[in-house]
Amino acid sequence: MRGDFEVVEEYVQHGRRRFRVLYKRTNVVFNVAAESVDEALDKARRMAERVAASRALRTRT
Repeated sequence: MRGDFEVVEEYVQHGRRRFRVLYKRTNVVFNVAAESVDEALDKARRMAERVAASRALRTRT
């Protein structure tokens, strides 16, 4: 799953480094605050896992 993410933009907003991370083969982009590219990719991966879990729970009800 780690290779499924790509940083498409890095910028500074209000003094914090932010990254736009694309979930490859989808049109989903995660915006995360991080100190490094590796941290941004890890955060995006964790966010994707949480979204998938909540989506699975929603379809069961």
